[in-house]
Amino acid sequence: MAWKQWGRNEDKTFELPLVITENDPNRFETMVTFLGMPLEVVKHYYAALVHDVELIESGRYGTTDYQDYADGLPSFETKHIEKDKKQRGIPWTAEEHGNFLKGLVMFGRGDWKNISRKLVMTRTSTQVASHAQKHFLRQKMENQAKKRSSIHDITLVVDDDDAAYAKDVTAPRSDLEATMGQAHFGQQMPQF
Repeated sequence: MAWKQWGRNEDKTFELPLVITENDPNRFETMVTFLGMPLEVVKHYYAALVHDVELIESGRYGTTDYQDYADGLPSFETKHIEKDKKQRGIPWTAEEHGNFLKGLVMFGRGDWKNISRKLVMTRTSTQVASHAQKHFLRQKMENQAKKRSSIHDITLVVDDDDAAYAKDVTAPRSDLEATMGQAHFGQQMPQF
């Protein structure tokens, strides 16, 4: 009888009942029922599979490269690496924040696109909008105790002589003052 050459799909279809019936005393009969093939065909392909496995394990035959079937399907390792590659946010510099504040004076609140294009060219308009949101929230809680000083504490002072001229002024708070006298981790004093 001439045996048909199987492809990857037929191999996988054959391997499933092979695994399921591993400890079955009537293994081949169960596989015949599952696959709908004659007993002779099932035994032939089983013998061929055993022979191929022996060749592969002995190192006399290389494995088939099924990469074409796996293209586009990320493996666990690929997903894990991509997650690790995810870029974290880069903190704003004092210069960028100063330019942001100047942009607020020039263009007003909400014109993030112009602030991004003309003054804070290192950031996108979305990043400028996000920074503004954090800045305004930080300004709202000015009277509440802050954990530590932040770039969002920098405010704009406008001279009376020249309203368009603005300079950055920072009034940093010490960590000890912000936490109401409690020492931070690493600065803790031993208790006697």
